[in-house]
Amino acid sequence: MDTTKFQHIRSADRVLSACGRYVPPVGSVVYIPKAFLLQGVLPTTSNQTFFKEITGDTTWCWRSISTALSGVPPSLSALVMLPDGKVLSNALIDLTVVAGFGSNRYLISPEIECPPGSKIQVSMDDNYMQASAVQPVSLLCGGAYAYYLKDGYPSVCPEKLASDMPRVIAGPNQNILAPCWMAGEGPSTPRGFEDEYFIYGDGTTNVGSITLGGILSTNVTIQIANENDFHVRRFLFDVTKAAGVSAGRFLARIRAGSGYSFTDDYVDVSKYLGSTPYAKGWDVKRGDQIEFDLVLVDGAGSGTITIECFADGCKRRPA
Repeated sequence: MDTTKFQHIRSADRVLSACGRYVPPVGSVVYIPKAFLLQGVLPTTSNQTFFKEITGDTTWCWRSISTALSGVPPSLSALVMLPDGKVLSNALIDLTVVAGFGSNRYLISPEIECPPGSKIQVSMDDNYMQASAVQPVSLLCGGAYAYYLKDGYPSVCPEKLASDMPRVIAGPNQNILAPCWMAGEGPSTPRGFEDEYFIYGDGTTNVGSITLGGILSTNVTIQIANENDFHVRRFLFDVTKAAGVSAGRFLARIRAGSGYSFTDDYVDVSKYLGSTPYAKGWDVKRGDQIEFDLVLVDGAGSGTITIECFADGCKRRPA
């Protein structure tokens, strides 16, 4: 690293510390925002794999994915492989559902540390969604370079700060009072408790199907285990359309078996519920159930549309 760049990082460290940032005794860390753009064009009914190499002189912390789709209507799924060989999800995910709300940003929490030279691999597919046109797609992988400082030398630092994150396809968040999840940081665990990250969805009771021309409503259930309470931070939905289905949207009303209503009306899962993190999580008691009352609207064509519902969050128990 050249001397000028090192001085700028040290200056940034002093400014952030003066603003009240916590600095652990083992050193401090400065995050420099950096995003990597992955672009591709997917031909009609095909699948392709795209790669993006991580460049730079230090570890890059991956915190979000912003999606820009150009298909009319967009019909695209993807499987994202992380630099360590693991996958972001264990199956193809519908990009139109998991993109999120507002900035079309899929948050990654906790952040993923990617060393220089590692690669992000994205396999895109529009076969099962029956895309009828060529689809350009752009994925902006947001995050920040992490520079660890202690008297000018690298040091291990457990601190993870909320740096500027894109509010649109590019540009800063500009809100220092925003919830921590807007920068890829999950909510902290209450004192006296332990959290275990978990996603509920067994592939059986959490699956519902609706056939066009028939009854356009269904119900699916997620059973919470008896051992621990569950803290829901967001819901995920995976929608699969048969070959003859050209359109259709799911609306969901979510409630607990105990009678608590999470939503007081039906909400579009693709626009407002899918992958949207909540400023405050929903605590569901052990042994309770999460009920999804589903209705299909604006359906066109013939065949069956299937939806899988998942609850993403953590199992919470006393420490």
